[in-house]
Amino acid sequence: MSCKPLLASRRWFPLAAAVLAVAALATTTAVSVAGFSAQIVGNANSFSSGTMQLKESDGTLSCYSTGSGAGGSVSATNSATCAIDKLVGTLDQVPGGTPLTTTVTLTNVGSAAASLDSLVMGGCTVAPASDDNGYVGTDTSGFCAKVDLSIGISGKCIYPPNPSAACPGVPTNVGNLAAVAGATFNQQSTPPLPLLAAGASQAYTFTVMLDPSATNADQGLTASMTMTWNQA
Repeated sequence: MSCKPLLASRRWFPLAAAVLAVAALATTTAVSVAGFSAQIVGNANSFSSGTMQLKESDGTLSCYSTGSGAGGSVSATNSATCAIDKLVGTLDQVPGGTPLTTTVTLTNVGSAAASLDSLVMGGCTVAPASDDNGYVGTDTSGFCAKVDLSIGISGKCIYPPNPSAACPGVPTNVGNLAAVAGATFNQQSTPPLPLLAAGASQAYTFTVMLDPSATNADQGLTASMTMTWNQA
């Protein structure tokens, strides 16, 4: 039996070990020589929602669609109990008497522009007035039609509609509480209600008068109507 093949095999072990050592050294060198690097940390990423808030004011009272929240820019929420009277009728009204006018200003106090502004008129209801003499007329079903009404903005009449001229100083029976009950005024109306951008305002003037056709049956009565402003 010859031992030469065994001696030849032993010569490969040192060579193989040397090759592996060189390969390991090459790998280690490739990892350690990367001395350059770069990094950007973006920590100012944020997303905020806007606010849609509506304010109605007559110069004395103010009503808001939402509460103050943490910002404190809106003092209170009273959207369902707004005490601003846009009809301002008093007990001294007589047929064809002096028209009564009040102006309210709508302001978008939020940060988002409105895509819809609307005024929705409720139904007209009649009840006895708080008359000290206790006299109440019988025309409870027809009294709403005896209260003439106009709603105007600068240079235009929202109701009765006239897009090219302001409402007349003395309203006529063309527009009255019975006729306007249930109506909605918005951007599809003629003339359209103005859209309110963030921080923008629009003044609306309401004028009412007891129509000259009113009779004794219309004495001592009060007509009431809910008016709702919407913004989206």
